[in-house]
Amino acid sequence: MIYPVPNTVIEGDGFYISYNNHDHAIYGCDTTALVFGQMQAFYILNGDHRAGYAAVMSDGYDACLSYFLARPEKINKFSDKVPEAALPK
Repeated sequence: MIYPVPNTVIEGDGFYISYNNHDHAIYGCDTTALVFGQMQAFYILNGDHRAGYAAVMSDGYDACLSYFLARPEKINKFSDKVPEAALPK
């Protein structure tokens, strides 16, 4: 039996970044997710965005959400939609 390699995770304060390079059959490519809280929301970008998120992680969740929102052409079809109330101020 083959077991998939777990995602690479970068922990933030109340969120984390999860890089997945093994579920191509599901997502169509490598993906990087901004995961809010205890998996309440998954904002998924196509491609490897670990370096981009790492550059803004110290500024907190809103900075990471802004990074996600600045790349609408990279949003994966399985990504959660960002509710208007969650948009950065």
